[in-house]
Amino acid sequence: MIKNLNRETSITLVLDIIRKYGPINRCKIAKRTSLSPATVTNITDKLIKTGFICEIPTTISKRGRRPINLVLSNKNHLSIGIEIDSRRITGVIIGLSGDIVRKERVDINRSTPKDIFKRSIELYNSLIRNLDKKSIIGLGIGIPGLIDSKNKKVLFSAVLGWKDVSVEEFFEAIDTPIFIEDNVRAITLGELWYGAGIGRDNLLCIGAGRGISVGIVIDGSIYSGPNDRAGEFGHIVVEKDGKRCKCGNYGCLEAYVSTEAIIEKVLDGVKNNAYTGFSPKNENELFEEIIYTGKKGDKFILNIFEEVGEYLGIGLANLINLFNPELIILADELAKAGDLILEPVKRTIRLHALPPIPEIVTSKLGTLACAVGSATLAIKELLYSRLDRYLGG
Repeated sequence: MIKNLNRETSITLVLDIIRKYGPINRCKIAKRTSLSPATVTNITDKLIKTGFICEIPTTISKRGRRPINLVLSNKNHLSIGIEIDSRRITGVIIGLSGDIVRKERVDINRSTPKDIFKRSIELYNSLIRNLDKKSIIGLGIGIPGLIDSKNKKVLFSAVLGWKDVSVEEFFEAIDTPIFIEDNVRAITLGELWYGAGIGRDNLLCIGAGRGISVGIVIDGSIYSGPNDRAGEFGHIVVEKDGKRCKCGNYGCLEAYVSTEAIIEKVLDGVKNNAYTGFSPKNENELFEEIIYTGKKGDKFILNIFEEVGEYLGIGLANLINLFNPELIILADELAKAGDLILEPVKRTIRLHALPPIPEIVTSKLGTLACAVGSATLAIKELLYSRLDRYLGG
């Protein structure tokens, strides 16, 4: 039973329930929160007036008055999310409900932080064109690497080739709160709030692309560790004296499970006259072409995904035995492969993980997961720390 909650905590609790279980009526909110019906009514009335939530009628036909359902609003409080990668910058605007209002993507060449942030600001300005700036609650930026979120710094990014880069100084002209996060934790937050993880409190989100990391959700919160270092899944050792990894160690999972590892294996096979129908055409879309060939049944490609899936499955089996998650989400570029990678992963997990085996799915947010998750950083800050600014006394 929840008792003696202060005003802001009660409001946040109601908003959380609406986010997780909406559309939902006031009666069900009262039951889930243990707040009185009168308190729920007072809170929801205020949230409607301030544009945080809105009413929608139920579609179920019953005798008597139909209950009115509540959902988060997608109009009045908007958040911007930007994902920075070595090849492109992706931006979205989302409302509190997580629905995408606008999205844009620009291709880039790996360049200096100054150049990339300049392009990011141009993208930001393009996204907010003709919008009421008062509706914008913040900007979140997802960047691959070791991130100091508190001081808004990129400590190190192998993907971008950056070290000790201050993000905030490049965005001084933008008059809105700015948040930064490691790209995989941003993806995890997006999936937890608006994607495949809605309603789940204990899950693992695997960001697998050119690198591999894990976002860890325990009791509804993302675990980052005391120095924001948690989740370096790609650097667990799966082969003693194995392949050299980009980190300098040998036998890391990332050396065997990444889009780069798959592309390298396929191109080596083509070079050595492997029996395959794969023929590279576009250097920037090699992985997509590999997936396409694999889904047509090319045995050479299928065997590579089988091998990569076994390594990933062994790594995930260890995480399952350690964390006992209720759900595992595969996100980022490797998720595009779908069953090509999921089937060998699931078979391997069944061999090595202790039951119960969690559900394993691919990202619901797809290629926009990091941008959406980055935008969610600002929404999370608003709902948990800045409500009084909008709701008043």
